[in-house]
Amino acid sequence: MKILLTGGTGLLGHNIIKALLEQGHEIHAIIRSTSKLFIKDQNLHVFMGSFLNNEDLEIAAIGCEAIIHAASATDMALSYEEFEKTNVDGSQKIVDLARSMNIRTIVYISSANTIGYGVKENPAVETNPIQYPFTESAYAKTKLMAEELFRQEAQLSPEKHIIILNPGFMLGSYDTHPSSGQLVKAAYGRRFMVAPKGGKSFIHVADVAEATVNALSMGRNGERYILAHYNLSISEFYEIQRRVCGYKQSIIELPTDLMIFFGEVGDFFISLGLKMQLSLNNIRQLCVREYYDSSKAQRELLLPKTELETAIRDSVEWLFKMRTNRRID
Repeated sequence: MKILLTGGTGLLGHNIIKALLEQGHEIHAIIRSTSKLFIKDQNLHVFMGSFLNNEDLEIAAIGCEAIIHAASATDMALSYEEFEKTNVDGSQKIVDLARSMNIRTIVYISSANTIGYGVKENPAVETNPIQYPFTESAYAKTKLMAEELFRQEAQLSPEKHIIILNPGFMLGSYDTHPSSGQLVKAAYGRRFMVAPKGGKSFIHVADVAEATVNALSMGRNGERYILAHYNLSISEFYEIQRRVCGYKQSIIELPTDLMIFFGEVGDFFISLGLKMQLSLNNIRQLCVREYYDSSKAQRELLLPKTELETAIRDSVEWLFKMRTNRRID
């Protein structure tokens, strides 16, 4: 199958490319720069441009039978308008393109943050509505709006195959920015480490990529699927990382009130016109334990389950490789 891919230079994008190539697919990747594309293959065709540009998108999509839309704005320092332009308006362009070129299969990569989080004893499922503080997150709100675009298209076109995926916190190789790898990098080798009291639902990015490729032919039109496995507090995660990587570390959980104070300081500087990720809403998100249940994806998309220790090792090895190549500090 010939597939149009957006977001190919990111952590998940690279792993989707690997998974697609392993299964014999041909890829049309629309990207803005090749500087962070680390895979080359005769079946990977690069189209320079932006998926926000209709002409670039149409050229890249020629001959494609399916679309995997993995690109999105994620920088928490962006304005709401910037998130909306990329995540919502960009998704509408994908819907319009599929209509005009009669492409019936779309896999949209959303986020677990659009689903209300649960607790360890009762993790969230796909029907849980979005919860505070993510209801105040420009990223989560615009991803949810994009989901609705794809759900509406699925309802209007029952003959199509439109799948929405909601990954948790992904770890592994090819974290080119790095993005989620920052969590690993922040604690690696430190004798003392502070952590918020929040938690996340971790998963190896290769598992997400495999489920994404499976979603091209599996799953139900218009349905969303949580992709996440290990529900852990940040402190629990750092303890596993410490053990896997073999260094000594004392982990101190910061009081939530102190974290909130830091967020309020960040909001003050933002009010002065500074762009920064430290904000009250971002801090509140770090204090939440976001726990999810991926049973549906395991049943219907054959979501695999790689050990968390492997995900951590792969993430650390990639970060060291990038540091050696002077791509990150």
